[in-house]
Order: sequence, then C-alpha cells, then structure tokens
Amino acid sequence: MLVIIAILLLALYVFLGLKKPGIALITSPFVSFLLFCISGEADSVAAIAIAPIIFFATLIAVLMSRREPDTQEWPQIAAKCILIGIVLSLLFVTAVVVFSVFGAGGFLPFPSFIALVIFIGFMGSVISYGLTSRHATAAYVISTIGSSMRQNLPLPMALESAASGRADSRARILRRIKKWLVQGYSLSESLKRGYPRCPGYAAAMIAAAERIDQLPLAIKSIEADMVARADERKKLKPVHPFYPVILIVFMFFIVLGLTWKVIPVFHKILTEMTEEATLPIPTQLLSRFANFIAYEYGWLIALALALIGLAAAAVSIFIRFRPRQPEKPYLISRIGDFIKWHLPILHWFEKNYSMVQMVELLRLSLNAGCTVNDAIANTLNLDVNNRFKKRLQKWLAKVEAGDNIAVAARECRVGNSLAWAFDDRVNQGNTLAILETLESFYRSNYNYRVNLARFIMWPCVTLIMGAMVGFIVYAIFSPMVTIINHLANLVTP
Repeated sequence: MLVIIAILLLALYVFLGLKKPGIALITSPFVSFLLFCISGEADSVAAIAIAPIIFFATLIAVLMSRREPDTQEWPQIAAKCILIGIVLSLLFVTAVVVFSVFGAGGFLPFPSFIALVIFIGFMGSVISYGLTSRHATAAYVISTIGSSMRQNLPLPMALESAASGRADSRARILRRIKKWLVQGYSLSESLKRGYPRCPGYAAAMIAAAERIDQLPLAIKSIEADMVARADERKKLKPVHPFYPVILIVFMFFIVLGLTWKVIPVFHKILTEMTEEATLPIPTQLLSRFANFIAYEYGWLIALALALIGLAAAAVSIFIRFRPRQPEKPYLISRIGDFIKWHLPILHWFEKNYSMVQMVELLRLSLNAGCTVNDAIANTLNLDVNNRFKKRLQKWLAKVEAGDNIAVAARECRVGNSLAWAFDDRVNQGNTLAILETLESFYRSNYNYRVNLARFIMWPCVTLIMGAMVGFIVYAIFSPMVTIINHLANLVTP
C-alpha cells in the first residue's frame, strides 16, 4: 500500500512540476522527507527508494516546465542551482572516496585534502569558464546593438533578426531587450530589464551617453574596451596566478608526509649511532612547524585561514558574477571601493581607471554641446570608484557655485591634468582636443602599469617560492649527509 502511495506521489509531483513549478518546488522536499521517515518506520525498502526520486523528478520537471520562451522564472533558476549543487557534492564525495581507497598508499597523510584540492581546481575551471562565457555574451550583445545602430537599422527589428532561428542564451537576451524596446522603453532601461547581467560599466556608459545623444560613440568605445579585455584574456600567461597557491598547498602536504614517515626514521638512526647526534637545525625547524600544524594548535590557525580564504573566494565569485549598480551601489561594492582606494598600489589603478571613464564621458558630453555643469553631472552615473565619485560631486558643487573650473578641479583632487585641460589662460578653446589626448594617455598608462606590475611581481614570487623549496629540500636531505658523516667517522682505516 505504501509503495502505491509513493508511486502516486511521484506522478503527482511530476505533474505539478510541469504545471505548477513553484508549488511543487516548495512542497516536494517536505513530502519526500515525510515519506522517507514513514517508509523507514514501516520497513518498506521500495518506498524508501522512491522518496528521494520524488524530489529529483520534481526538480527535472520544474526545469522542463512551460514558461515564456525568453525568460526564466524563479522556480527554474532555483531548481537549476539545486541540481548543480547536488552534482558538485556527489563529485566531491566520489573524489574523497577514490583517493582514500586508491590514492596515497600511506605516504600522503590526508588523501581527502588532496581530493579537496583537486575538487577546488575543478570548481575554479568551471567558474573561470563561466566568467569567460559571460564576458563573451556581453561582448556579443553590445556589438550586435552597436552594429545595428551604425547601419541605421530599426533596433527592435535588427535584434529580432539577429536572434531568429536560435534558442541559446544570447538569442534569449536579444529577444528580451527587443521586447522592452517595443514597449517604448529607452535602450538603457531595456538593457537593464532584458539583460540584468550586463557589466555595470557598459550599462552605466550607455545610460549616460543616452542623455546626451551620443550612443553610437559610447557603444563604439565600450566595444573597444571589451575587445581589449578579450585580447588580454587570450594572451598566453607563462605563470598562472594560482600557481603559487597550488605549489604551497602541495608542498605543505608533502612536508607533512615526510615529517610523519621519513624524518622520524632519520632521527632514530642518528640516536642509535650516537647519543649526542641531533638533526640539523633546518630539519628541526621544519619538523617543529609540521608538528605544530598537525598535532598542536596550528591546525586551528590553518582552519581559520582556510575558512577566511573560502569566504573571501565565495564573496569574490559572487561579486564577479553579480553586476555592479552605479546608481545604487551595494554595501559590498562600497566596502570594496573603500579598501581599494586606500591601498597603496590599488589606489593608483582605481584612480587611473576612473579617470579613463570620466575623461571619455566629459569629452562626449562637451562634444554634444553640453555645458560643463551638465558634463560633470553625467559622470556621476558612471561605474567608477565611489571615493572618486565623491570628488566629482565636490567638483560639480564648486563649479555650480561659480568657482573657476580648473581651480575647483585642483582643489577637489580630480587630477592636475584635467585642471590643465580646463584652464582658459593656458588652453583656451583646446579643451576637447586635450581631453581626447588625456583619454588616450590614461588608457595607455593604465595598460603599461599593469604590465609593469606583473613583470615586477612574478620574479619576486618566483624568488620567494624558490627560497621556500630550497629550504625544504635542504632540510630533508641534510639528515642523510649527517648520517653519512657519522658512518665515515665509524669506519676504521
């Protein structure tokens, strides 16, 4: 009887998942758990097996449920996330079991941690692919809009033509944008509603350029930025940024294995040969460090650092996948902007990047005939650092109060070069040309400093990693040299 009820519940929730996905998704976990408990009390093995199948079948039915062709409702999104989480958890458990049974053979002390490292590497590859795919989608959508506008085509019709005959994510985004355009919304609002994952800097630039009727030039600039970022991603990097982290993790487990199996044997041999013999100082330091981590309070410190690292990685991934909102910044965005603005090296990069965006929009605004007040007000909607945006607000307040533009720029610290561009005594009538020059200068200077920092940082990282590896190698092999020396002294000539 219980098996028949379980089968009927399975059919019912498949039907609800197709017709009423929200109700099915909310109630299926409780029904599956209740059926599992009742079946356990009644010792019905078949009903126990059907209970989790109800939940999984409901998730699949929700994903297959009928919806608008260009949208995804919250039940489909939630079902997809739950299924992905279950699959990843199963992969991790499988990796731990395989490494525990067939992996280390006793040499590596914690095979489950090795499986965790491999699982994290797999997850990193998946996340990297997701970020790259998202960037490619954004570049495709913006380039499609830009090419349609440059050809003077009706934008809704052009987007529908570009999406015709296709059912992938890019086509759905184009159709959603077209739907809001047909309803009379502006391009920036249609982009916000139809493509909420659009990068913040692109959406902010389009919204600002729309107010001054400079959309084609702004989209052309956004396309150039996206192409430059895509080219940077395609460049072959001889050293991956995660290489030092991976090397340190593997060295840590190797050191734990050696201090657990090998170094105690060396110490036993030395004490049997000569009572006064001791391990070399580097070996003692390495052994004490490993023992502190494995058997004393060091594992608490390592666990805390690991939790902090995982939390920071999760927040970083969340921020990367969630687009910024320049008009109403998130709390995490404000905290991140504050930290980056006050760090020594990141401060320069944040200011330089903000200057690129601001100078570009100033030039477009002035070229469209806007006053300086309106041009500065337009820059307040850009996706720049919040600390730099406060300087722009002070600059705008001073200019609206009647202060000299160049003097106000210097007092608000928005850049001496920008103050020079607006100085009427030195560059009267050449502001637009100077702003164009400054835009090119800031772009090239930003790329130059990025490459310079990379070329300086990686040799330093290489030297530090080499010193660490050399110390570990010396600490491991020096006991053998000590044993050989003692054996040589024991030989009678």
